[in-house]
Amino acid sequence: MVLVDENQTRNIQSRRTRALRALLHHLDDKVTDQFAEIERFEAVDYHDPLRAELERDRIFGEVPFIVAHSSELAKRNDFVTVDLPRNKVVVIRQRDGGVKAFVNACRHRGAQLVIEESGTCRLFSCPYHRWSYSPDGALRTVSLDHTFGDFDRSQLGLVEIPVEERHGFIWAIDNAKREIDVAAWLGPDMDAIMAEYELDKLVSIDPHPYERPVNWKIMQDGFLDNYHVKYAHPNTAGKMLHTNAVTLEDFGKSFWFLTGRKSVDQFIGQEVEWTRDMEAHTIESCFLAPNAMLLKHATHFELLTFRPIGADPDQSLMEMRILAPSVEDSGLEPEHWRKRWAKNWSILIAILHDEDFPILDSSQAALASLDAGTMLLGRNELSSHLFRRVVNRLIGGAGAGG
Repeated sequence: MVLVDENQTRNIQSRRTRALRALLHHLDDKVTDQFAEIERFEAVDYHDPLRAELERDRIFGEVPFIVAHSSELAKRNDFVTVDLPRNKVVVIRQRDGGVKAFVNACRHRGAQLVIEESGTCRLFSCPYHRWSYSPDGALRTVSLDHTFGDFDRSQLGLVEIPVEERHGFIWAIDNAKREIDVAAWLGPDMDAIMAEYELDKLVSIDPHPYERPVNWKIMQDGFLDNYHVKYAHPNTAGKMLHTNAVTLEDFGKSFWFLTGRKSVDQFIGQEVEWTRDMEAHTIESCFLAPNAMLLKHATHFELLTFRPIGADPDQSLMEMRILAPSVEDSGLEPEHWRKRWAKNWSILIAILHDEDFPILDSSQAALASLDAGTMLLGRNELSSHLFRRVVNRLIGGAGAGG
């Protein structure tokens, strides 16, 4: 666990108070935080295979992004398999409590070692010729080795992908030739916010993956966007949440922002201070560059991550996680705990399938039109501007130092 000192805690609370007051003023004046100007973009950005290759290699192959929650690898030898844009990977908890990740391919003839999504494994055994590997990636056995021939086994262990466990998440860079430093990538402000959340004390409840026929940037944009809420979700989220009212702090790569539930209206006109009670009236969100949204609710967090499938500009993978106190920490009876989170999931999935996915799918299809024309990004769509800034800097060659 990363500790937060008293000064950092005071800074975070001051940020929340400033943001809350700004949000209340925005709601009173019917305005929002804004970007400097309207920007234009082209439909080809979401279909160009050359751009998709750059995004795969210069974003996901260069900077850290979240691939799992720590609770999904709770015990030693627990593993999960993950399809990353550049590699198929298996992530496994080590005997010493650390975490390693490896390309999920035997070094003999390339057969996939593990096909299960998760499990516990003391030895990776190739189904093709029964070569085996330790959880630390070392080559353990070569079947019928007396006829195979001599070679240096120490050089033919599993190919390691850089990972780091921090803030309750497993982060990776999808490139065996890179080194990872999550704190440096997040920067001091976002790193302190993530530490204050104490996400390592929560559990990941039944994470849901969705493969979509949509460019990953369209998916990410859809869940950064506060402008669409009452129009796309008039009978669900639009009844509870304010539209087009955001206050944001930009940290250069990642950013933090506050939006309001309609119940926050009772505080308009008051010079309020942030207290824990305000969690019931707001949603605190972090964009964790390059591809994650973390939403803080009063009782739990939601994590949404987006990444391309290989270098296909028309296919992406979205993963959703609910992060909440365990049964023991919640104080709820196990059946009550199970029903609570099953209900939360059913609401989220209904909104996704019935409202978000059809619009995002149709956007990808429409942007394939050869004469779609130049598109506009309004000044009020601040989060989307900042997301594009990160993407463009990275694929432009700025890399992790962007």
